[in-house]
Amino acid sequence: MNRKDSTLGVRVRKLELNEVEVVRRTAETEITCRISSGKKQKWNLDTGLHFFNHMIEELAYFSKFNIDATVKSPHFLLTHTVLEDTGITLGRAFYELAMIRGNRNGIRSCGSGIGILDEAYVYARISLEGRAGTYVSRHTRRFGVVEDVQEEFLESFFQGFAQGMRLTIQLDLMRADDPHHLWEACFRAFGGALEEALRLDEWKQGGIAGVKGTIE
Repeated sequence: MNRKDSTLGVRVRKLELNEVEVVRRTAETEITCRISSGKKQKWNLDTGLHFFNHMIEELAYFSKFNIDATVKSPHFLLTHTVLEDTGITLGRAFYELAMIRGNRNGIRSCGSGIGILDEAYVYARISLEGRAGTYVSRHTRRFGVVEDVQEEFLESFFQGFAQGMRLTIQLDLMRADDPHHLWEACFRAFGGALEEALRLDEWKQGGIAGVKGTIE
């Protein structure tokens, strides 16, 4: 399996019912993402950003998918580019998995999740129907920087993910006194929503996008 999508610069290296690997090359980055279901494995995460690595750990754990993600650059790594491009690449991997599962078995295609860490609380909702968009409703103050990442760049990850997976993402950031807690709760909630959306559902076999019948 080696298929390229010129619109996003993504090449699908492996495509199976329970495992997908994609690579995305641009003039700025080369990103490889692999996802798989089944038995939990050790994850290989090397984005160059410690906090972002940790957030992908949270996403893997709560989505119940093994995730490997590596980021390389021929020049230098820019934080915004790393997060957005990783979102696009990882989102594309999940899109490919959703398509093969949806056509063969059917999946729910929508889901929601709650993330809680101490005082922090986030509610996430997603829908897979070809309408890419990220909508963040914030009920907490802005903290600016979280560890080694700026908050707006974390939002860029979800924007990239929505683009790569053709996904609608709604995130309600409800409560937090600590930025680390807030964004960890956010990735937990998103992982839970993703896990629900990708559950098998025979009723929807071949019809991920609902009654319109196409994801395009």
